[in-house]
Amino acid sequence: MESVIRYADQNITEIKTEDVPFEAPIIPLRNALVFPGVILPIFVGRAGTLELVEQLGKPGALVALFTQKSADVEQIEQNDLYSTGILAEIHKVMPMSEGGYQVLLQGVQKIELNRITGQEPYLTGRISALGEIKDYSEDQFQEFKAHVLGYVESHPGIPDEIATFVRKLTNPSALANQVLFFSQKSAEEKIQALRISSIKEKLETVQAYLVEETQRLKMENEVRKKVEQDTSKMQREFYLRKQLETIRKELGDEDGGDDDELENQLKEKWLPEEVRKQVNKELGRYRRLQDGPQSGTMESGQIRNWLELVNDLPWEDPEPRPIDLEKASGALEEDHEGLEEVKKRILEHLAVEKQTGGFRAPILCLVGPPGVGKTSLARSVARSMERPLVRAALGGVRDEAEIRGHRRTYVGALPGKILAAMKKARTRDPVFLLDEIDKTGASYHGDPSAALLEVLDPEQNSHFEDHYLGLSYDLSRALFICTANSLETIPAPLLDRMEVVTMSGYTLAEKEAIAKKHLLPKILSDLKLEGGKVKIEDDAIRRVIENHTREAGVRTLKRKLESLARKAVLKIHENPQDESSQVFGREEVQEHLGRDRFIRDTKEDTRAPGVAIGLAWTPVGGDILYIEATGYEGKGELRLSGQLGDVMKESALAALSFLKTHAKELGIDYQSLKHKDLHVHIPSGATPKDGPSAGVTLLTALTSLFTNRPLKDDLAMTGEISLRGRVLPVGGIKEKVLAARTAGIGNVFLPEKNRPDYEELPDHVKEGLNAQFYSSMMDLVQNALQEPSPEFPDREGW
Repeated sequence: MESVIRYADQNITEIKTEDVPFEAPIIPLRNALVFPGVILPIFVGRAGTLELVEQLGKPGALVALFTQKSADVEQIEQNDLYSTGILAEIHKVMPMSEGGYQVLLQGVQKIELNRITGQEPYLTGRISALGEIKDYSEDQFQEFKAHVLGYVESHPGIPDEIATFVRKLTNPSALANQVLFFSQKSAEEKIQALRISSIKEKLETVQAYLVEETQRLKMENEVRKKVEQDTSKMQREFYLRKQLETIRKELGDEDGGDDDELENQLKEKWLPEEVRKQVNKELGRYRRLQDGPQSGTMESGQIRNWLELVNDLPWEDPEPRPIDLEKASGALEEDHEGLEEVKKRILEHLAVEKQTGGFRAPILCLVGPPGVGKTSLARSVARSMERPLVRAALGGVRDEAEIRGHRRTYVGALPGKILAAMKKARTRDPVFLLDEIDKTGASYHGDPSAALLEVLDPEQNSHFEDHYLGLSYDLSRALFICTANSLETIPAPLLDRMEVVTMSGYTLAEKEAIAKKHLLPKILSDLKLEGGKVKIEDDAIRRVIENHTREAGVRTLKRKLESLARKAVLKIHENPQDESSQVFGREEVQEHLGRDRFIRDTKEDTRAPGVAIGLAWTPVGGDILYIEATGYEGKGELRLSGQLGDVMKESALAALSFLKTHAKELGIDYQSLKHKDLHVHIPSGATPKDGPSAGVTLLTALTSLFTNRPLKDDLAMTGEISLRGRVLPVGGIKEKVLAARTAGIGNVFLPEKNRPDYEELPDHVKEGLNAQFYSSMMDLVQNALQEPSPEFPDREGW
């Protein structure tokens, strides 16, 4: 075996080959690694190692040191040790008071464990020496030494003596071993570097470690400097604030009294016990932050914002408010035309409120098309009850946090719309308008309608919890009024918590009354045109309603009237000497608003067989619907046109099936049905049409075609049919009846089950109409058709 070299500082001592045994006692090391030339004390406490030290532990004795792969292993096998280790010389053995020994060792030579040869009385193994190839250059060694000196001098924790020691070292392997010993690398990485036989490769590997360590150290220094700068800045700001506070006190201009004022207000304010405990806790935290170096930080600002919210929210039970039902009724009548059913429901609620002194009434949900006065009705309710009105717009809300608020841990957190509105109301019993509740929607941020379940449940809203506030808040005294254009998009659990009040469109007479009593006076007042300077005649108002608007409400009507009023203002300024009134009649409407935009459907000639008039509901009111049927030679197929929806197509199929089933009773030759193709068309083909209410009209038109009997003049109808010939109820009766009156139709056929809906209509809506009600399709058809007319003789084959 080659001679082994031991490094101790600069002294080089040769150890002869016979001094290196092939079989040596082994000391397994936990979490420790010795390098050649490095002196290291180790603590010995394991039974086998204690036996080794007691028998062989004399100064100058050689032992093999191998590091364990896992420090938890007690019974050592060869696989539990790294194969590369160090042959070390024992320098000193010192007994410990608590038992065991401390052994001072110095690494001599790197070795390899070939195999373990014995376990008792201590661990022994066969080893072989690992040599090194001196293939480095002096330039490489000097470059490596420069890197080591750079690292040592930049590291604040390394003493200056180490730099002196590094400069004196002339052995490159010894220097690399010293660097490896002090580096932050893992034991496995250190052993891999130790095993390298080429000194050139070893220097390159350790130099790469040094570059990595230097970069890590540089990053740590930058972070430490940043922290020190931030800390210094906070301390500087703290001292400056204290000086500013002292100066203000000297000048008698104490602005820091805001905190004291807020604290005094919170102490004087009545708060529930749970809220009081949390307020006291937050006040203590806020004071500690303000008195320390964190004064004015984000955390202290968040706490102050929370305290201000608690201070601004109303917590006390409101004083009972006297409810004058006569005054309330007058306010509703004054602000709104028509809507009798809605007004009645609201007055019933107010009567219950007056009777019980705070009874938890159902949540009202006003449903109707745009512009019919849902929001303004809520405003009138608030005025009649002498309560403040607060509004939360829910249209387009897709985030649950908009309702419940954000948690205070988030930057820029705010309370939700509910508490923000209550803060604005400054009382616990406002009229709370939740506008456009049908236009909320779920997203990955949560479902706002789920949060509204708690708000709108009278059994739960007394303990509503906003995420920002983090405490229960009582909403039970607020009167909630929701508005929606449609019930279809409102989730069923939410809809179940509300009492729905349907607001249908205004009649022509109601629109005219609204224009004269409400819209025109306000428009003329806003434009300073009082005193008869402008006059818009009734005929002009009627023409605007009939030919320039098509809506259920009155928003477009208001815009058109405002347009006329603005043109009057322009004329007044163009002719300041003319003091006569500006009068607008029917002709002036066309002159200033242009041609008629809408032509109302009027009754047309329906004397031809196969033509019937239906009644339809639309979002802007009602309309009449002409259904035309014709037939020609074919195979009994049915064609439909007019952009019909699936439900209407199914109604046509049901009508044809009923016709075939009852052909004999209706006086129709069944063979003609089998050899004729039918085409049913509903004009206004660009407008989509759907719904079940055209069923009776489709059947009547087909029966008229095959019997060659035209429908009675001046007749329109609506209703769904079944294959058994029953006439089923439909919706939108008011709108449909209004459409019939507007078109000049005097007779309407309606389902028997819709009789209560018709009878609830105001008298001025039913005036001039003859309504007949049917539950049997056969009866309806027989009463709708006339006898064959000489103008339309029987066609051959029909």
